[in-house]
Amino acid sequence: MSRWQRTLALVLGLLLAVGAAWGKPPTPLLWKATRGDTTIYLLGSLHILQASDYPLSDDVERAYHDAAQVLFEIPPAQMGALGVLGPTLTYGMYQDPAHGLKDDLDSATWQRVQNYAARNGMSVFALSRMRPWLVSLTIMAMETKKLAYDPDRGLDKHFMDQAVADRKRTDGFESAEQQMRLLAGAPMADQVRDLKQMLDDLPKFSEKMGQMHDIWRRGDATDLYREAAGEFKDQPGAMRRLIDDRNRAWVPQLDAKAAAVHGETLVIVGAMHLLGPNGLVQLLRQDGYKVERVCTGCVGVK
Repeated sequence: MSRWQRTLALVLGLLLAVGAAWGKPPTPLLWKATRGDTTIYLLGSLHILQASDYPLSDDVERAYHDAAQVLFEIPPAQMGALGVLGPTLTYGMYQDPAHGLKDDLDSATWQRVQNYAARNGMSVFALSRMRPWLVSLTIMAMETKKLAYDPDRGLDKHFMDQAVADRKRTDGFESAEQQMRLLAGAPMADQVRDLKQMLDDLPKFSEKMGQMHDIWRRGDATDLYREAAGEFKDQPGAMRRLIDDRNRAWVPQLDAKAAAVHGETLVIVGAMHLLGPNGLVQLLRQDGYKVERVCTGCVGVK
């Protein structure tokens, strides 16, 4: 999988992740931040998981149970099909009927897209109206479906549904439209390159995503950050745009939203948003919070 798709599987609420069968709850990527009377829990998510990833750890369940509000990347009300349809049409599709995917690809890559569509019963015309970034994610979704993973099992979706049922207060840091604009904002050359790499990496799709899922399940923050950040080593601007800038924009929102409720706040976002020198964990420390990892019974986890 390309740098772009692999890392966005950790970052954006609209994307995918896959895994394997497991016999115990995943080690949580969970931190507790306190400052004065304010308590915030930070939970790192993979956005699509399997039934075997549940039940979750007692630490996670307690953080949810005690939370007066739960915050996500995108507000739950915008995560349905209707919420993303408009932005997808605006930012993911070619608006000029005289210009399409074929015009932005070399002939060999366009042929590969057509061959993929034929093998998988997909409409070539539908793909031809999609911008390269959306074609990449469409292929990614198709490959995930083949592996029988359920998007309704994602950590975000799990807690969105639970919070609505429990009548907890919920909110988000950005809109579905903002996320779509972010994806569409990648230069066309980058979108085309990543589509090519997506096609190149199809034979190892399951293996590579499984590796990332295994690191997440082990709760290994160091390896997870190293693996994901390594994908950006030749494109620091992309990491800044997709992760660092968004994190900095979220911190003042988080401060305000946490201060506005009586009780604790649980934040559930893509795991990469929590890690590294510009992750939410470090940014909250710089903002005056005491932040510590929560992992009851774990040894050597920080």
